[in-house]
Amino acid sequence: MVDVIVCFLTCGYTEAGAMQFFLKKINDRYEYRQCLPNKTIKKKGMPKKIDDKMSGRTGEALLEKVYELIEKHRDEYSQCRAILVEDDLDGRFAGYSQKEVGEYNRKIIEKIQDKLGKKLPVFVLYASPEAESWFIADWENGYKYLYCDRGIVDDVENDARQFFVYHLKEYIDNEILKEYKDNIEEYGYFDGKYIKISDEIIDAVQSGVKEKIGQLPRANKNYVDQIRNSRKLYYSKKLHGQRMLKNIHPDIVADKCKRFFGDTYKDLSEF
Repeated sequence: MVDVIVCFLTCGYTEAGAMQFFLKKINDRYEYRQCLPNKTIKKKGMPKKIDDKMSGRTGEALLEKVYELIEKHRDEYSQCRAILVEDDLDGRFAGYSQKEVGEYNRKIIEKIQDKLGKKLPVFVLYASPEAESWFIADWENGYKYLYCDRGIVDDVENDARQFFVYHLKEYIDNEILKEYKDNIEEYGYFDGKYIKISDEIIDAVQSGVKEKIGQLPRANKNYVDQIRNSRKLYYSKKLHGQRMLKNIHPDIVADKCKRFFGDTYKDLSEF
């Protein structure tokens, strides 16, 4: 396992299916071995499925499982080159100073090293607030790629797809991100209430953008009708997240997601 980095990922379908491809783009000198979530279950003719006991595990619940697995497989994992833990933040560090975030991460690293009995490098990688922030940060290779691809949206003509994507970007910036538009990693709280960005994007693609386009006084009616009637213009983390994670460029993400992603990106790329 000399050239292996052992990876523990937040237990969602986006990360479980494509994070290794994404990490390879950061540093291709290593094999990234996914140890959490366990390999997805797949019956013949059925889509892959994460074990229900693991699905959605994040935060402290994720860390508890990481520590448990490291204790169980200590001898094996201690032979690898490094450990990587990836998680969604979902507003967990709202109001934290950079020093407080660093202290939180330091405790994770020390506990992992203690359970390994060895001071292996440990990378803590955060998607803040969720992986959707990365798909917005690298728009060309994220959401624009997804909805402009004829292989994905095959019931809308190219010009109408381009029209939809233009207004989707505008809608996300002005109606979803709002004051967080230039600082997407801090997104989450509005009037003291946490709003999941993935839920907002699901609603935006499903209805919000379509309604807004329909209200434009000079919009091309043919485009509007195609977009409204499309069965392919929707957003599913399970079906679409993996596609975008495999396609986005981590260096572009790091340029726009500096606080929680950028430092770990730099450390891993130079490792």
